[in-house]
Amino acid sequence: MLRYLFFNLLFLALLAAPGPTRAKVAPPALVTPVGVAQPTDTLRLTLAEAEQRFLATNFELLAQKFNITAAQAQEVQARLFDNPEISVERNAYNPYNHRFFETNEDRKQWVATYQQLILLGGKRRKNVEYQRIGTEIEGHNFNDLVRTLQYELRSNFVKLHYDLQTLGVYQRQREALQRTLTVYQAQLERGNVALKEVVRLKAALFSLESERKELVNDISEYQATLNLLLGSRPPRPIQPVLTVNPVTTLRLEALPLAQALEIARESRPDLRAAEATARQEQQNLLVQKSLAVPDLTVGGIYDFNGAVGKNYTGITVGMPLPLFNRNQGNIKSAEAQIRASEQVLNQRATEVETEVAEAYAKAAEAERLATSFPSEYFTDFNKLLEGVLTSYQRKAIGTLEFLDFLESYKDNMVQLNDARADQLNAFESLNQRLGRRVFTW
Repeated sequence: MLRYLFFNLLFLALLAAPGPTRAKVAPPALVTPVGVAQPTDTLRLTLAEAEQRFLATNFELLAQKFNITAAQAQEVQARLFDNPEISVERNAYNPYNHRFFETNEDRKQWVATYQQLILLGGKRRKNVEYQRIGTEIEGHNFNDLVRTLQYELRSNFVKLHYDLQTLGVYQRQREALQRTLTVYQAQLERGNVALKEVVRLKAALFSLESERKELVNDISEYQATLNLLLGSRPPRPIQPVLTVNPVTTLRLEALPLAQALEIARESRPDLRAAEATARQEQQNLLVQKSLAVPDLTVGGIYDFNGAVGKNYTGITVGMPLPLFNRNQGNIKSAEAQIRASEQVLNQRATEVETEVAEAYAKAAEAERLATSFPSEYFTDFNKLLEGVLTSYQRKAIGTLEFLDFLESYKDNMVQLNDARADQLNAFESLNQRLGRRVFTW
């Protein structure tokens, strides 16, 4: 703030001061680019359009949907009854007369049997419920993946937007330095300025170019991430369209922390998945206990030429005797898995509450920082840049003061863009931790 006041006073003093007697060079006109020039195939997207494309074309989401389909198929499979079994036996060789496939009615023999397995102990019904919970878990996993990737999409979208705005600041400062350097290079050749002035300007320009290169690399990374999330083939440059003003749009006071924690407990899909997993383990115990109940096999038999006479017909009933294997090991394993799933659920619930509290605190700090500077603060800096550049051309201020102002101008504008991006992403992170879009923009 002191630097801001200093430059305001300096600006007023410079405007009132008379210009030097030497020949004046007209100050170069400045342009204010919003960002870098975009290729003709640039994809301009609003956030809503990007999310629509993401839900329709993201390959990871499309793959996860098939897991739900597979789980539903397992549920259908569990509802099916066991197939009946039929067998036919025919004598192939008669050792008494050495004939194959005897045709004499007194000597030929064939037997037909039919068997049907009947599950007892509610095995089928309990297994259907087990698979149904599995389908529910896959649905929660899909929603959790959407939650995670959607946050990545929105945060990268915001970062790309504000980094392009910052790139415009670098472009503005670079043009100011380049044009001033051109003027001073010509003055150096005429002997009107010292060499050290030109060297300082060149050093400042080189430093600015180095910083700009890092910013361009960050923009390239955001572009690549967005193209991957949108499933763009081939990748295209993306120009985000974002008109929201986070300072006036987002207010944390509308959501107390206690209410935020309650929303997360109800809405987080990963917590819902952990709860469903615990229920599935309890259902698995019921399934394992039902497997200890012997199943019944019923059927019939037809014997053409049996020991008791021709055309013998009988019924069969079978059941294994549970003398040794009563599924004891699987039952104990299921009981242990229930206890383990309960602890996993407790851990997940603790993580959810901790994550929400952390995101809530970060959103509060981001809101405080973004609203701590009046909007005219940065507008005045844009006006001051023109006046300082004019004064430097007139030799009313020195090179160090000129470069110091340019650095201060750049730092403040970069901090403004970072503060706005951080506020949006902090609230988006809170939305993601809540598992629901509470704060909309």
